[in-house]
Amino acid sequence: MVNRLFHTQSNPTEASSLTTVEQETQPTGSSAHSAVAEADVGDLFEQGLQKMSVDDHEAALTLFEQVLAVQSDRPNVWEKCSVVLQKLGRYGEALDANGKAVQLYQSGAHELVVDVKKGWTAEQWSFEGDASFFHNRYEEAIAAYDAALAINPDLHNTLYNKGVALFTLGHYEEAIVAYDAALNLKQELQPFNNKGLSLAKLGRYEEAIAAYDAALKIQPDLHQTLNNKGLSLARLGCDEAAISAYDAALQIKPDKHNTLYNKGLSLAKLDRHGAAIDAYDAALHIKPTLQDALYRKGLSLAKLGQHEAAIAVYDASLAINPDLYDELYNKSLSLQALGRYEEAVAAYDATLAVQPEAYDALYKKGIVLHGLGRYKAAIAAYDAALAVQPGAYEALLSQGNSAFRLGRFNQAIAIYNAALVLKPDLQDALYQKGLALCALGRYGEAIDAYDAVLAIQPNDFNALYRKGVVLHRLGRYEEVLTVCNAALAIRPGIPEINHLKEATLLKLS
Repeated sequence: MVNRLFHTQSNPTEASSLTTVEQETQPTGSSAHSAVAEADVGDLFEQGLQKMSVDDHEAALTLFEQVLAVQSDRPNVWEKCSVVLQKLGRYGEALDANGKAVQLYQSGAHELVVDVKKGWTAEQWSFEGDASFFHNRYEEAIAAYDAALAINPDLHNTLYNKGVALFTLGHYEEAIVAYDAALNLKQELQPFNNKGLSLAKLGRYEEAIAAYDAALKIQPDLHQTLNNKGLSLARLGCDEAAISAYDAALQIKPDKHNTLYNKGLSLAKLDRHGAAIDAYDAALHIKPTLQDALYRKGLSLAKLGQHEAAIAVYDASLAINPDLYDELYNKSLSLQALGRYEEAVAAYDATLAVQPEAYDALYKKGIVLHGLGRYKAAIAAYDAALAVQPGAYEALLSQGNSAFRLGRFNQAIAIYNAALVLKPDLQDALYQKGLALCALGRYGEAIDAYDAVLAIQPNDFNALYRKGVVLHRLGRYEEVLTVCNAALAIRPGIPEINHLKEATLLKLS
């Protein structure tokens, strides 16, 4: 998260900052205020300014409130109230008071104010920027900060706040420039931290880590900064170092579910799925409805072959939100891995109800239907997948196999040829094409197909064996013996190839 500071200034070179803001009511007068005569207002205001000059902010606020009880339309008094309220740490009230001052300045309600903004101080512009930020008017906030900086370019808090506004708008490069300008004036924690966030958004992870390290040098116990450092390390593939950063963060704040979750991700990337599951469980103990952790736990369980447990975790996530594509899809994969094919088909259908054009779900559904012997339905699933990704040669290969199983050999050959146009070295398509050609009695073409396989992989036992069978049918026995010997050199003692060799030798004798 981006940390934001707000400030006012008692003079152009000294600023105070806020770290949290709550909405509160604006200052109101007490019953004693009604006794103040309008003639006394000027004196009360001057007394308030005197109290401000000696940092007696409580007394100054009381005096300004007495003025406002009589003359509530004085923007300069509201403005001073906002300053002293901030000094007292009453930030919500300070913003409300400032908003009232700005409203009165803009309306020209006070007779002594004439186009006041043109004569505003850097402090006034800066505080208006803060007010605009709080109302989500980020462009206006930046313009106000720029006005303040045009008067006094050495306002490091204003530069920092400008960086936060730019970050919020997604202007990360400009935000970094603002943070650097603030850091040139004063080396502080938050500009380093937020600079790191901006750099990470730009994918400049090494620089982000350097910025986080600078922040941690100032304050080593920043668990959020340690977490963010871990994220950048993980993006660089330095998962061991990322885990160390997450562990350091968890030493400070053990109940941060997002840090535990991030640690789980890095452990899973290192194939330490048991430890990853422990991290996800710790995150879920803190936040049981953390669906990302449930999903990732399911993936790790599946990686460990614990598909029943994975399905239970996916179901827990789907009980929270039944329309989660990733959970539905991976549940389907686990059901498929367990051989529960009918349930897998139903799960793929549920997945496709969420994303009807999900190629992976369509393709995998076709695989399961083929395994169930429902070849026509499988071909339809592959057609739907190919409508989404026409260049998916693996779907064409699988569709050709389903057509082959239906005895549609010419259709299968046409589909295999389409796959081979996309990937000419697709060995399975060449091999299956050979089988289909053989089934049609087109033996010469079948041999060509097997030879194409062997040109890619000379030690393909199945292609050698099938080529030998076709050569035997053609009566080319000497060639059969050559093929059999090559096959036996790869896998000696296979009964089928020995039988073929013996039958061939008998023919030759």
